[in-house]
Amino acid sequence: MKNNRGFTLIEVLLVITIMGILFTVSYRPQLKNNFQIEQEIECLAADLRWARNKAILDSQTYIFRIYTVKENSGDNKIPYYFYIKEAGQKIIKRKGYYSSSLILYKTLSFKIVDDEYYEWIRFNNTATARGGTVALAEAQVGAKKYSITVNQLGRVRIEK
Repeated sequence: MKNNRGFTLIEVLLVITIMGILFTVSYRPQLKNNFQIEQEIECLAADLRWARNKAILDSQTYIFRIYTVKENSGDNKIPYYFYIKEAGQKIIKRKGYYSSSLILYKTLSFKIVDDEYYEWIRFNNTATARGGTVALAEAQVGAKKYSITVNQLGRVRIEK
């Protein structure tokens, strides 16, 4: 008599393949959302670094403003921009967008921005800054927050 204890190699491979497919299907949307948020945070951080460098090169104060509302009702993106003041007027130097499906937070304690916009971070021509923190997260309870902090020396740091 044969001892039929155990599984054949084909049975084990079949079970591993099915588990892999189920795992991939169930976690794919969340991985895609995290990747999208990380890309938007990286883009925003790059724009903040650009503003710091331009402030030094142009001997101007660059002011960062990020909105919480869409420009147009049909858009699925929300603007932010960097501007300088010349002769009492705001001159926009760079503009960017983030997804309208995200919530904007401010400060290290992650307070939701209740106003139409948040304008605290400024880069001076002396390479210093009035720093602050900007964070983005999905609009669901317990969602992971991705933040960018600018310190008083103008250093831009991403925290995931």
